[in-house]
Amino acid sequence: MKFKKLTGGRALFITPDTIWIAKGMTFYGISYDGKRCTPKYRVGNNIERLIGTFRISRQALRVGIHHLLPLANGNLLVTAKRKTYILDKEGNIINIFQGYQGNKPGHQGVCLAPNGSIFFGEYLLNTDRSKPVNLYRSNDNGESFQIIKTFPPADIRHIHFIKWDPYEKCLWLGTGDYGENNHENRLYRSMDNGDNWELIGSGSQDWRAIGVCFTPTHLVWGTDAGSCPDTVHLVRMSRETHMLEILEDFEGPCHGCASFADGRVFFSTGVEGGENEKDNKSRMKLLNGTKTVNLLELSKDFWPLIVQYGVMRFPLGTDACHRTVFTTMGLYNHGETVMIEER
Repeated sequence: MKFKKLTGGRALFITPDTIWIAKGMTFYGISYDGKRCTPKYRVGNNIERLIGTFRISRQALRVGIHHLLPLANGNLLVTAKRKTYILDKEGNIINIFQGYQGNKPGHQGVCLAPNGSIFFGEYLLNTDRSKPVNLYRSNDNGESFQIIKTFPPADIRHIHFIKWDPYEKCLWLGTGDYGENNHENRLYRSMDNGDNWELIGSGSQDWRAIGVCFTPTHLVWGTDAGSCPDTVHLVRMSRETHMLEILEDFEGPCHGCASFADGRVFFSTGVEGGENEKDNKSRMKLLNGTKTVNLLELSKDFWPLIVQYGVMRFPLGTDACHRTVFTTMGLYNHGETVMIEER
């Protein structure tokens, strides 16, 4: 399997015929051959748009669009720094959700359920654990958001992800990062649209995931534990028993995972300067049975880690698609590039 450069920018969401791209504070859809197929939309003020024009400034200052979700009524949700915009089909901003903690959710920290509910988890530094952490839900296409679960101070650091499971027809939520006996690393399940949450597992770095992938029999993830000795693993959990099985070690922390409609499951590792990292390379991996195969390796670029980690990240929406798309960031000759599987 080979990949090629498609365009500059970040791939944020894909459908079977459209890849939604963001460059700074501008976003639009392109076809799989790279041709723009939607109008260009813009959010933010003039200063944010100026900063977002240049890759290094937007990465260093965390300015730009980080998530995009097409909503059930045809509107669009996009997250930027400390603001989440709801736009109608013509690109008019009809609501701005703000006041939550942190600059933005985790990469898989926003989710659209099949019934149209939107979920949004707070991802903040919270280094002293002094702040509560909230999970929000909107049942009106982003016109309003309500807190549906609060983790009290000193309970967790932040929410990593929330994701809809097409097999069990439920939601999964993950938290991190450390805590006594690693109690902050948890996996929860909700069978009732987020009203109630059942704790499925916790208590080790193997429960520390930035996202999960789904198969008929298991949940699979890579651990985000590059700064913890000997804990960067590929893990799967049995749906029947909820027992964990370590499948293999990774060379660095897992920064991306995606399952596709044809059953393929991919993972990516990143470079963030942790003691567990074997080298300065980010890798794209394909799950083959219970092991992975390395498909692509790229070295970290010369810019400091504080500007941008070296990562490969998948867009949301992959579960309904068949062709692999991802974004490289902070990597040599791939500073912010949308990559696509060659056909």
